[in-house]
Amino acid sequence: MKPAIFLFVATAVALVAPREARPQQSIVDKAEVHDAVQTWWDAFPSVGGIFSSIEERITTSIDGSIIDTFLRLASSVDDDEEEEEEGFHPPHHRHGRRGDPSKTIYELIKECKHTTKFAKLVDDHDEIKQLLQDTEHNHTLFVPTDRAFKRIPHHGHKDKDKNKDGDGDNDDDDDHKPPKEFLLALLRYHLVPGSYSRHRILFTQTLPTEFTSPALSRDDDDDDDDGDDRHDSTHHHHHPQRLHIDTTPLLRRIRLNFYSRVRVSDVVAKNGLIHAIDAPLFPPPPQTTILRAMPSIFSTFALALERTGVAAELEDEGSSRVGGTVFAPSNHAWALLGPKLNGFLFSEPGRKYLRALVRYHVVGNETLYSDAYYRRKGGDGEGGEEEGVEGGGGYGYWHVDLPTWLHEKPVSVDIRRWKGFVSMVVNGGVRAVVRDGVAHDGVIHIVNRVLIPPTPIPRWARG
Repeated sequence: MKPAIFLFVATAVALVAPREARPQQSIVDKAEVHDAVQTWWDAFPSVGGIFSSIEERITTSIDGSIIDTFLRLASSVDDDEEEEEEGFHPPHHRHGRRGDPSKTIYELIKECKHTTKFAKLVDDHDEIKQLLQDTEHNHTLFVPTDRAFKRIPHHGHKDKDKNKDGDGDNDDDDDHKPPKEFLLALLRYHLVPGSYSRHRILFTQTLPTEFTSPALSRDDDDDDDDGDDRHDSTHHHHHPQRLHIDTTPLLRRIRLNFYSRVRVSDVVAKNGLIHAIDAPLFPPPPQTTILRAMPSIFSTFALALERTGVAAELEDEGSSRVGGTVFAPSNHAWALLGPKLNGFLFSEPGRKYLRALVRYHVVGNETLYSDAYYRRKGGDGEGGEEEGVEGGGGYGYWHVDLPTWLHEKPVSVDIRRWKGFVSMVVNGGVRAVVRDGVAHDGVIHIVNRVLIPPTPIPRWARG
């Protein structure tokens, strides 16, 4: 490892390029929705608690072996099993199944006394209400129970028991509400196209939602400049924001985005399925916000992003970037380089080498999940997302070469799937120890080694 990176440092000057000029772009509603999501994360009183919970689970995944993790989960299985005493008691159909196949998703959550808060939000947004009543298309709804909403502190009022609006749900309508754009994104983020049973979810890594993230999608004029007027039309790139699925197939435990647990599953409706969760699903913040919020995992990488100016590039709202993939080395991965090399990289003379190194961990315009691939052009790839899931789990092999921000020098990614278990290996030997960290503007994979850019072959060694 160290000889390779010293060779990289010796040749990195040739690889460092000045920041490319990026065309300015005006995207309808992009800034509005982005600002609503970012502002909410900045202002949310319990954001630290959410990130702490996520940070703890990620640290456990990084530090523990597979056997240790399995045994630890097995010892706490009772806490993760379905618990109807959490406050959600769906009706049982006469055949013993939860729910009622003669009623829509909307009708079921409207009738349930434990989903009144979410149902009330739906009533305020007609387009969501229509989706939940649509019988032409199936959907899967992850519905937070009323108890789940108690995790969100009221703004401006400390007394939770005051029912000022008189509707019996103690939601204090006079409190300051998040922007409408954020609430609409929040509702859409709980809704997944298609029917996903608990069994199917157990063999899934991510799920596409009805929320189309503006940072992953765009409407842009054709820029091929080929002189053909037939192509002078707007191209539509609508990539859905996804949910991270944290599962242990043998234990049948499901957690969404690291912190929200599925408590009751497979409530049958006329137009899909309902799963009750114990925490609302918030549209994820940008990549840089996530990296800064978890210092016990990313403090070194976050510092490297700041010192090299790459963080500012990732946050540049005027750039033409559409999504992206960040391979984030953990603090332990940086420590493996040794104190001497780290000291040089983070010194003033080593800044340009650090910049080249960091840019090799960032891929723009290509968002690669372990089971889906959003390309800027040329369509999407799903990596066999649907194949074989209902039959007991998909399996197979998938290879992708991604162009990085370091002169588009590629990183190679190999993904293998087998019965719900997935491995992602970068550049032939670096493991992604935590995959599919969803972000507003892409995805983050945590790697256990710092990625080393390829070095030019000396002329004397060429054949």
